Amino acid sequence: MSTEKTEIKEREKHKRLLFIFKLIAFILIKVFESPITNFLGLFFTNYMDPLRAVTFLLSSNIIISLGRIITVRFYLRRKEKDPFRSNFVLGINHIASILNVAALLISLLFLFGISPITFFTSITIVAAAIALLSKDYITNMINGLIIMFSDQLSLGDMIKIGDQQGRIRDVTLLNMVLINEDADIVMIPNSTILTSQVINYSKQHHKKLSFEFEMKINHSLEVNQIEARLKTAITAYNKVINMDSFTLKIMEIMKEAIKFKCQLMMTSTDKTKEKEIRRLINQTIIEIAREN
Repeated sequence: MSTEKTEIKEREKHKRLLFIFKLIAFILIKVFESPITNFLGLFFTNYMDPLRAVTFLLSSNIIISLGRIITVRFYLRRKEKDPFRSNFVLGINHIASILNVAALLISLLFLFGISPITFFTSITIVAAAIALLSKDYITNMINGLIIMFSDQLSLGDMIKIGDQQGRIRDVTLLNMVLINEDADIVMIPNSTILTSQVINYSKQHHKKLSFEFEMKINHSLEVNQIEARLKTAITAYNKVINMDSFTLKIMEIMKEAIKFKCQLMMTSTDKTKEKEIRRLINQTIIEIAREN
């Protein structure tokens, strides 16, 4: 998580420097507006169009950036949240990016001497057709914003979506980016997240471990013995395991085998101890299977 925080810090530092640069550029344009106008008049017939485009773009970006900074600081101060785990910051940043793109498009219209109101009025039907064709992307973007402004999932949380499990690295307008235990980057569409069952392990004060396995049916198979062997195996970890939470259930009785599910709760999240316990229980299950 420290690496991700460093990346976010660098990104925020870059945004602040860019904001200062835009502010200085805007002030210089306003101060030297007359000389700049005379210079542009040498190359452009409608020399006011480029100046209007640049001025609108810079002023819009400055207002958007200032609004983003004030909103984020006000929210984090009220909620007392870690800025590097807050989805609200992600949501505000993405909205600011969308507004900046819109400002850029309007600036291009000013550059070519086109009235934005006239332009957008004339392409209403085309815009409706484009929106209809790209409705899946629009839905994904809206779902992404819903996730960002929700406190149920945060950056760094360990979650499980379907058969995918990992830690949340980033939330974009289209996907949620997870890093699983194999350090693979998994991208899940935002629409899938809102329509699927999601387990957030990081919101729990404890860690649940589950093991599913099968045993062949024979005369020596005893459920009580299997339960006792597994309990005995994890006795050494009784400080990090709630022993009363241990359960062994029969999930399914098949023709030649029985499907079991073993569950237990850790009192705290400890990745090292978790790996040791998983390895120990899996090894014990293998030994029991060999004996039977």
